[in-house]
Amino acid sequence: MHNQDNFGHKPPVVTVSDIAKPGPRKISLLNPASAKRPKRFLKTALALIVLVILILGGFVFFRASSISSKIFVGQKTTFFQKLRDTFRGGSGSVKLIGEDMGQINVLLLGIGGEGHDGPYLTDTMILAQIRPDIGEVALISIPRDYLVTLPGKLGQGKINAAFAEGFARHKDWDEAGKWARTVVEQITGQTVPYFAVVDFKGFEAAIDRVGGIDIQVERTFTDYQYPDGKEGYLAPLTFTEGLRHFDGTKALQFARSRHAAGPEGSDFARSQRQQKVIEALKQKVTSMDVITDPRKLNDLLGIFADHFHTNISPGEILRIYNLVKDKGIDSFLSLSLDPSTNIICPGTIPIGEINAYIVSPCEGKTPQDVQNFFKNSFALGKMYEEKSVVWMADSTKSKTAYETADEKLKNAGLTVWEVPYTDKTFTQTVFYQVNPKPATAEFIKNTLGAAEVSLPPPGFKIDKNKVDVIVILGGTQ
Repeated sequence: MHNQDNFGHKPPVVTVSDIAKPGPRKISLLNPASAKRPKRFLKTALALIVLVILILGGFVFFRASSISSKIFVGQKTTFFQKLRDTFRGGSGSVKLIGEDMGQINVLLLGIGGEGHDGPYLTDTMILAQIRPDIGEVALISIPRDYLVTLPGKLGQGKINAAFAEGFARHKDWDEAGKWARTVVEQITGQTVPYFAVVDFKGFEAAIDRVGGIDIQVERTFTDYQYPDGKEGYLAPLTFTEGLRHFDGTKALQFARSRHAAGPEGSDFARSQRQQKVIEALKQKVTSMDVITDPRKLNDLLGIFADHFHTNISPGEILRIYNLVKDKGIDSFLSLSLDPSTNIICPGTIPIGEINAYIVSPCEGKTPQDVQNFFKNSFALGKMYEEKSVVWMADSTKSKTAYETADEKLKNAGLTVWEVPYTDKTFTQTVFYQVNPKPATAEFIKNTLGAAEVSLPPPGFKIDKNKVDVIVILGGTQ
């Protein structure tokens, strides 16, 4: 016998077979590959800069200080001052900007480098949000075509041009980094005090130096328009699904390919492939015990000296390293601000003499919605990891109410199935956790104004393998 008192109504009879149809596919806020193997992907070490930190460890930066003029930019300190800063960072006496506020933001940038078209355009832009208080890190990919107001009174342009324009005007890595940080602060609403930039020629050389890397290719794709660096194209490049061994050249082509048919032809897929290359290089270097081999260590440091630049001091880098190590941070959330979020949409605008492809807030969305995406990144990332399936019924008989709630849940990456409901109207939206999904439950509670109930909704034939949360819409959402 069902507990009718919990809901105060005659139970509807609803079974799995009553479900009319599944909702749209899950919105991919994260790397599609990570959905299949989340634990493996979450070992990625803070993309670009933390790759160096976690691979080479604290000791490296004593050596790195001797080539500090190339690596550490925007810092008017002597070699011995940098050594002192390194010791202070190791002892914990260096504080990072944002540490007292509970979040440290680092902008991670990838550029093509000399010999590539647009050598200083940022192919990769990732905001790393480090939360030492809860021992978590979020990596958020920013689309290179996002429309912003560029510094220097340049007007509107793509966000990937900010670093290039800053470098063109100042011929200085730190100034270029400031321009990039400025536009990222503009769209995120957050203070971004730090940046690190690496050009992919550096990774190509590093990969060759360690004997190549192994990468799991998620799906077969072919790029028919990969530039040859001479105003033409290479022969078609095909990457076949499966575990593949790449040298530096092939790995760079895999990371930078953008003209394949289907999903792999997007800039968003490319940013995820770049993270896979970084992860694979990290794993290879770690497996080779580079720290204990002075020759290998010096070789890699020489490569990074010419291709890696940051405004983070040696002491601050050691502080980040110690925070990551001491908090046991070995799982990172990874998100992408892309059109699948339904927050930003593609379009075109005239830039110069051409109609340029851009992305910007969708109709009905505002810059505040974009800022909220970055503000709620940890909650969104956790919720996606849960991969919850929601059954939702509507007691209000209001098409608008259901569509509004449906959009909110799907925009957050949830899989939503509509189930019929024919009984009386609820005065409040309620939900029940079939399987424990705390992040999803918190989101539904806050977003729909829902109350959680402890007993299963009567009349539902529940299969724990097919549903995680049941929602019944009431008078308020």
